[in-house]
Amino acid sequence: MPLPVRYLQVVLDISDNDHQGRMFEHYMHELLPTFMEKPWPGWELFLSAQRTPSRVPSTEPDDRDYKSYLHIWRLRDYNSLPYLMEYFDDDEVYRNLNAMVLRETQELTGAMVYNPQNNMPSFRPPEGTRFFLYTEMNMVQSPEVLSEYRTFMIDAANDPSSPLSEAFDWRMVQGTYSQTGRLRRYITIFSTSSPLPQAQEAIDWLFEQPEVQNAVVGGKDGIVWKLYEPISYLNEQ
Repeated sequence: MPLPVRYLQVVLDISDNDHQGRMFEHYMHELLPTFMEKPWPGWELFLSAQRTPSRVPSTEPDDRDYKSYLHIWRLRDYNSLPYLMEYFDDDEVYRNLNAMVLRETQELTGAMVYNPQNNMPSFRPPEGTRFFLYTEMNMVQSPEVLSEYRTFMIDAANDPSSPLSEAFDWRMVQGTYSQTGRLRRYITIFSTSSPLPQAQEAIDWLFEQPEVQNAVVGGKDGIVWKLYEPISYLNEQ
């Protein structure tokens, strides 16, 4: 039986100024090989993105003092996390990076049935991605309603003629559920190559679908979304 697909989702906020951003990205460039290669192989940075409130919209109030980085790591073993953090406590580059972080949240998540990496372990966000649409939904308890939602999302993820893809140019890159924090919270991330992303239009269409309407707690206001821009640390900017 294959191992379950699991992730660690990290959001790191730093001061929003160019110097801080360049230094943060430099430290990540230095650290990334160590994270992936030792001491515990099995960590992979699946997705990295950045968000500056003055550049991209969201449903949350803008906090223009902060720049946010979203890191999603695929993990082989949750139990390696405390040992890895202890290892990096002695790393000077990690300490310098960590000193820049003003706020940090960590979330352990598991793959939903429609998560693309389930059946395609080599799946990665498409090259040429210009934006990620990050969504969170708090879900009802009804097993029947959630089953209908999952069936709908399987179709949305795999059908190229779905309006999400055909009309709004969004393609699913990850679908997970929270295993820490608030339970029955579903997280879905889409990507687009469009320079003018239709985020609100796609969210409006999603909520018009009964399988989504019936499943989300709080109505349309229960859908939290943010736009992120991709960033690669492999080559320094």
